[in-house]
Amino acid sequence: MKKVIAIVFAALVTGSAFAFDPFDPNEKVLKAFNETFTGVQEVRWEEFPKYYAVSFVSGGIRAKVNYDKDGNMISSIRYYNPQLLPLYILNKINKENPRKKMFGVTEVTHGGLIAYYIKLEDKTHWYTLKVDVDGNSQLTEKYRKV
Repeated sequence: MKKVIAIVFAALVTGSAFAFDPFDPNEKVLKAFNETFTGVQEVRWEEFPKYYAVSFVSGGIRAKVNYDKDGNMISSIRYYNPQLLPLYILNKINKENPRKKMFGVTEVTHGGLIAYYIKLEDKTHWYTLKVDVDGNSQLTEKYRKV
């Protein structure tokens, strides 16, 4: 019986050593995040050698933002419904793809540039369009439905 208790105790101690340990980033990064985003949910921080990443939900939109160690935003990714696209882009993509249905958007911001990766589908294929802020688009993926 003592061996069983010892093995269970050892397993618990070992398991807890590898459990996710939530933390707060440095003060500069936390201040920058809190000044920009309020009312967020499901906040989860990760630390990397040169930056911090924070994942969260804000206004129903799932997002991930990367900050350098000084609290400057490096990049961001947001996932949302196509109806939340800028109206000019939404209208242009609908007009250029009348037989395709939009069903998801990944917005990527890096170095001041924004790109929208828009998912579309028709009866036979799934597509991904990369669209810039001016509405210029290019097909980046096309998969046949099985």
